[in-house]
Amino acid sequence: MTIFGAIFLASCGNSGEYYEKTPEQVTQAIKRAHLPTHVLGSQIKRSRVSQPAPGTVVTTLLGEGGREMMHFVTTVTPDGTGSRVATEIAIPEGVKERLDEAVAKDPMANYAMNLMHVVAREHVVAAIEGRPFDMTLGNPKAEVAMQMNPEMRAQIEEANKAASDMAKQEQQMHFSQSYGNDWGDSGSSTGDGWGD
Repeated sequence: MTIFGAIFLASCGNSGEYYEKTPEQVTQAIKRAHLPTHVLGSQIKRSRVSQPAPGTVVTTLLGEGGREMMHFVTTVTPDGTGSRVATEIAIPEGVKERLDEAVAKDPMANYAMNLMHVVAREHVVAAIEGRPFDMTLGNPKAEVAMQMNPEMRAQIEEANKAASDMAKQEQQMHFSQSYGNDWGDSGSSTGDGWGD
């Protein structure tokens, strides 16, 4: 599915979860959110955020050399005093063919793809709710284990914070090397495609 197809599908009707926040608040929160790329495996090196339309935010996962590997396409539509938010995954052509081959050969590739849907949803929900990304991805067994052992939770949170901080530094370093320091932090409020 192309990125434009995902945008079209996500924008049809009143689909998605409802949030008592304006579309502008929702899109700004998603654009500012940091995606913890360290949980995505070695193929994903960093992410980029763009806003191709007023109600659409695209978080692009980038591989080696800036190759686009996957897009989290989030469509935000007004609904009364709040917003409806729907997130789809779009995979660029070329990458999609290789992914289809991998899924046909290895059931774990299909599991990994299903997990990406969970990651995309958690990234968006955490941003909108203003909370950290849940590294357990809502896994009930992990939650129970951490409730039973608060030290484990603290150690996992500390390790994830360190890994996330390192991923942020790597992304900022790449941005600085590519575009120089006179642009400031990599963020956008104008929807011009620049972002974390």
